[in-house]
Amino acid sequence: MASSQSRIAELATAVAHHTQRVDSYLAERGLPCPSFEADGPVDLALSPEIEESRTVVLQASQELNDLLQGPRDLIFNHQHNQLVYLKLISRFDLANKVPLNGEITFTDLATTVGIDRAALTSILRLAIAHRIFKEPRPGVIVHSAASRQIAEDSCVASWVGANVDEMWPAAEKVVDALVKWPLAAEPNQTGFSLANETDQSFYSELGKNPERVRRFGDAMSFFTTSEGYSLRHLTDGYDWDIIGSGATIVDLGGSHGDVAFALAHKYPSLHFIVQELPQVVANSKEEEGIDVKFMVHDFFEEQPVHGADVYLFRWTLHNWPDKYCIKALRALIPALKPSARVLISEFVMPPPGAVPNSLERKLRSMDVTMLEIGNARERDLDEWISLFKQADSRFIFKGMRQPPGSRLVILEATWEK
Repeated sequence: MASSQSRIAELATAVAHHTQRVDSYLAERGLPCPSFEADGPVDLALSPEIEESRTVVLQASQELNDLLQGPRDLIFNHQHNQLVYLKLISRFDLANKVPLNGEITFTDLATTVGIDRAALTSILRLAIAHRIFKEPRPGVIVHSAASRQIAEDSCVASWVGANVDEMWPAAEKVVDALVKWPLAAEPNQTGFSLANETDQSFYSELGKNPERVRRFGDAMSFFTTSEGYSLRHLTDGYDWDIIGSGATIVDLGGSHGDVAFALAHKYPSLHFIVQELPQVVANSKEEEGIDVKFMVHDFFEEQPVHGADVYLFRWTLHNWPDKYCIKALRALIPALKPSARVLISEFVMPPPGAVPNSLERKLRSMDVTMLEIGNARERDLDEWISLFKQADSRFIFKGMRQPPGSRLVILEATWEK
């Protein structure tokens, strides 16, 4: 028999039930409750079971909010200036100019940074409406839990700065880029290209300025510090023992070697080579007693390490349009021995509507971000399989595995002559 409850009543019931589970868990263990105050907890330290309840609450309350707003407000609430306050906070380092355990007036803050008090107040009150900073008394500003994170965690501050200075301008120009370059096929014909007035790709343009490189790297570190991106999903989620003692693994575009070092610590009988561009290798360090070596190599050029057992791309190919991914795979071919493995660790996009809307929004946002900065995208499973086929029919796709709790999957192909 069909339920007589309306959808909004079903959602309200779910919110009430699962919120009670979270609240009881925190109370029973004497853990702090969520708070907007500056000393509010950053992590609720929930068990996996109660974390599921928290997720249900977030998903149900979002849908309930969307339903009760109605279609007109859903459109109206996409306001154009919701990043203005983050740009102001980042540009003038305001989170570090408000005392961590004290207060400052809007007037004194404006004098400190040298801008108009009324303008600063207007923008920061928009931030306060979005829970960033607080105004305990008229004209006085103090930290909230969110603004304190910007002040205390340099990676959070870098994430804010990269978003407002790199991603926001690229997003604003992405449609103009599609008008100018409708095929969206080249990494230097993007919204980022127009915003930066450059004919260089995203990473080449950032590479001109060490501070931009540092900030973007820190921003990505913040983005990937959650459990869903833990390196243990790669170290534990694939059967590396079957590769065999003494095997060689080449990590293409492996940055400063985080993946290789994590694997080498767990599997000391394996040999690792991290390949990166010159400026990255120059700033990377090998560790005594750990079999990880660095090598300068552009993965679009012919692979110099012949006969390796595994060639690994972790979260690199999503930065590139299809033809460049195919080029990277083809560059391996002269070096491949029979049964060599190619592993790709990336997002695999779900079919539309197959995951909760809150998660789908994040995934689709990531997909559009890749378009904005590189004419790239996040791919579904068929699209990943197609890349192998287009590169060469001798790449035989073996399957996909997604370790429990991981945002990234592991795709595997072997080379069969």
